[in-house]
Amino acid sequence: MPDAQELIDTLRNIDTDELLRAIATEHPTNQQLLANNVFAIIKQWSGVYEAGNYDLRNKATVEAAHSMFGPFEETIRLPYI
Repeated sequence: MPDAQELIDTLRNIDTDELLRAIATEHPTNQQLLANNVFAIIKQWSGVYEAGNYDLRNKATVEAAHSMFGPFEETIRLPYI
């Protein structure tokens, strides 16, 4: 299993359509587990926005994350089934 840094390096260079196709054909439980990680990342970026700890290189990311996640912060709970 790749470590987190290897995963980040891979995701930075992967074709988005290829990634989406792979996720779409993944087992539903694995999709749920992946979504938990995606939502955790978005929540973390939303917190970065709220803390003002960003610059022009990631401003669009944290602003988008905050606008997506802010209204749903307390309602997103994905069970492991």
